[in-house]
Amino acid sequence: MEVDYENLLKDYLVETKELLDVSEQAILELEKGYRPDEINTIFRAIHTIKGNSAIFDLPSVTKLSHAFESYLNHFRKTEIPPSSDEIHLFLRCIDVLKEMTEESDGGKNKDIGEILDKLEEYLTKSKHAAEPGKNGKQTVASEEPQTAGLYLKPKATTVQNTNGKVGVPKSYIERAESERRFLLLIRFRSGEGNLEKLSVLESGLGGQIEVLKTGSIPYSSSGTNGNGRVKEIHFAILLSSMDRERLIESSSFPLISVTSVSVPKASVEPREAGKIESNSSNILSSETKTESGKNKDNPSESYLKIPLQLLDHMINLAGETIVVRNQLLQRIESYEDPTLLAIVRNLSQLITSSQETVMRTRLQKLEALYKKIPRLIHDLERTTGKEVELILEGGEVELDKNLIDSISDPITHMIRNSVDHGLESPSDRIAAGKPRKGTVILSATLRGGNVILKVEDDGRGLNYRRIKEKAIEKGLLTEEEAERKSDEELSELIFSPGFSTAQAVSSTSGRGVGMDVVKMNFQKAGGSVSINSTPGKGTSVVASLPQTLSIINCQMVRSAGMLFAIPQQNISELILFDKRLVSSVEKKDVYQLRGHLLPILDLRQVFELSNESEDQNRFIVVVHTEKHKFGLLVEEIENPEEIVVKPLSKDLAKLNLYTGAAILGDGNVALIIDVAGITKFLKLQPNVREELRSEAKKDEKLKEHYLLFSVRSQLFGLNSNQVLRIELIDPKNIEKIMDREVMQYRGEIVELCRLDSYFKLKDKDHQPENTMILFQTAIGKKGILVNEIFNVIEEISAFTENEDQSSGVVGNGIVLEETVIVINPITILNKITKNLLKEAVSQ
Repeated sequence: MEVDYENLLKDYLVETKELLDVSEQAILELEKGYRPDEINTIFRAIHTIKGNSAIFDLPSVTKLSHAFESYLNHFRKTEIPPSSDEIHLFLRCIDVLKEMTEESDGGKNKDIGEILDKLEEYLTKSKHAAEPGKNGKQTVASEEPQTAGLYLKPKATTVQNTNGKVGVPKSYIERAESERRFLLLIRFRSGEGNLEKLSVLESGLGGQIEVLKTGSIPYSSSGTNGNGRVKEIHFAILLSSMDRERLIESSSFPLISVTSVSVPKASVEPREAGKIESNSSNILSSETKTESGKNKDNPSESYLKIPLQLLDHMINLAGETIVVRNQLLQRIESYEDPTLLAIVRNLSQLITSSQETVMRTRLQKLEALYKKIPRLIHDLERTTGKEVELILEGGEVELDKNLIDSISDPITHMIRNSVDHGLESPSDRIAAGKPRKGTVILSATLRGGNVILKVEDDGRGLNYRRIKEKAIEKGLLTEEEAERKSDEELSELIFSPGFSTAQAVSSTSGRGVGMDVVKMNFQKAGGSVSINSTPGKGTSVVASLPQTLSIINCQMVRSAGMLFAIPQQNISELILFDKRLVSSVEKKDVYQLRGHLLPILDLRQVFELSNESEDQNRFIVVVHTEKHKFGLLVEEIENPEEIVVKPLSKDLAKLNLYTGAAILGDGNVALIIDVAGITKFLKLQPNVREELRSEAKKDEKLKEHYLLFSVRSQLFGLNSNQVLRIELIDPKNIEKIMDREVMQYRGEIVELCRLDSYFKLKDKDHQPENTMILFQTAIGKKGILVNEIFNVIEEISAFTENEDQSSGVVGNGIVLEETVIVINPITILNKITKNLLKEAVSQ
């Protein structure tokens, strides 16, 4: 039979990459402390690579893996923990092996002399440095595992070495093979109650080993004492669920040696390259489980590797099936056959289940992305001289494989920035009262169909002064604009092309190339990215992107006759529009929703559509992003649908208002609205409180929603929850009744009050008050006249609260470098009314 060499080579390369990835993870674990199981994991993987490379005639891979294997075997024997330099050499070997497997010729022409010399040099040094018993651990004789096939005789197997012979009955071997367990021969010293200790070991391991036979053999090598008598050592034959290495690691028993007599066929035991079976297809079978592929929880679970292109084709077919299903559901509604309707609905449910199952085939745990981060941190520590503690959270969160591939480089850059720009040097951290080792956290959470990725550090934070200087220097801002910008707005400049605050260019960063690409890559994946920072405490970069881009659930809406799709993951609620609840704040419409002011946008104005018809019944779709919550005003709400996302043309895509398009069951085309894109396009101010802000100290900032307004150039603030309505008025409509200013408003007489009289403000640049803030008091509605409404904000910096608030002044603070007086309007309105009554009585 002709061997398909090309496919076998592909399988070899895939398996080798997996083994090298597993080895790299195990090497990085060694930095946390010596663990024999990690050394054994690396040894097995490199041993397998060595054997497989010999089959495909890749001499350079074979030579390097053999030298690396010998170096690893030294640590297996001595159990001496490798130094940081030796761990770095381990990683360098992995890098070179990866480079060779990625080359078209398998690295046949690669010069590996330098790293081979390095391995030889380090091995020689390590052997000289190693002294028996120096590390205080027992050393178990390292014997190559001996398979039953090498020693099998008609009735028994004899395992022999210089210390004597032990007969192993054939029945033991047959039982081990039938039960798929290991048959091990252990040797241990006689005396000191060791046989009793063996019984304790058997019961202590919870049935993982069974002692089949014990006995003693003469110890004739170097075991002769000064009187010329021959010592005896004990042996035991064990039926074990653990392999040789795991038994050694799990046991404090005084072992002399452990030999594998029989191993399960499915287990991977180190073998010499010359003894590898000639049938290479057995070695590279997709059903063979390596360290990276085995499932410890369910050993019987099997996997099948299939081409990614086939999965893509399946997903495309699932998408087209959804479209046809929607067409069928629309047509079948006109039929009155209940049996047919039931069949079609059942078919629809099956199609939905099939589609969900197919979509899950593309989902991959973020652990696949996380695996390369520890190596990145290791390299950055050596490059920057910083000490970093890496915390990875949310590795079980699943994401579409295409998205994982597209965000791999951006995440790498975010981590690199945190270490290089964010964390201080150990000496600087100690001087600042921080732990010597900095912390970088990469976390992932699934929220409403979106995956939220966050990279946090506890470093120095952003230098906003430096950002301002750099922005002015590069012409991005004028000096006046820079002074007006908030910290949050300055943070966004980090994503500008070519922007960097680094004082010097290093091998790690400083060229200003990166964060703009990070933002662009997340936007291409249908996501967004933002940055938050507290000087001296750290920085957090938050990215949000959909779990999958192929098929999504959307709410269909119409505006000006055009059909749009809004992803349901961005929708909070749908409400009927009431024009009476609309008011204007800073010339922008807001809607009073359960005591809160909700910014609203008319889709007809956003997309510059026809605005001819004024429908009586309109709807507000309340949508949200990480930092924004607002309403989209539409004319019609239609049924929600599962839609297949189609890419947009370049002209539409660059608008950043749509994430894609969809062809519906009736043949109509709907554009999918990008909610986050709208906030950027219209430059909406964030109005959703960030978690980091809510944790700030109360004595530094007052956390509330406050309405800012001015009266005769003085800035005031009040709790927005107290506001009933905000109305533009004509000063000509103000009347006077018994020295009181009033106004007719919706069939009621509303008493008006002026803060300039109450606070005795000077008459400078006086402009007529053309805005009324309406409040509900115990004796009816009352209004305060103001000059200008500015904004609704969440925090007032440097807030000082008054102990005596009887005058209606709650306190004062700073907003945009201006002093703001925070008032309680109800208290002030009541005091003004009482004063007017007193004046009337006195007259």
